Amino acid sequence: MNTPNRDLEKKFYELVCYMVTSARNLVAETKLYGPFRLVDSASRLVEILPQVGVDSVRLRSIRQQIEDGKYTVMEDESTFSSYLESLVMALVQAMDE
Repeated sequence: MNTPNRDLEKKFYELVCYMVTSARNLVAETKLYGPFRLVDSASRLVEILPQVGVDSVRLRSIRQQIEDGKYTVMEDESTFSSYLESLVMALVQAMDE
């Protein structure tokens, strides 16, 4: 039988699995995959948080910005780096909200 806590535990477990296997795989992967996997993990975490009562406009906004730009990693390093910089600035601006 699945309970809300069991479902939530499963989602967190899957996130931890993703992060740990990403860390292992990064040993041999392209250097830009590390930052990509970190922002993707952040997005996945923000997606789960409402299920434990943690939700806000700024979290939804940053998740949307992550989703909108994370695949710029496939373009070139400069584009992805600029995207990450804009993401950091968006976080800083929303810090006091």
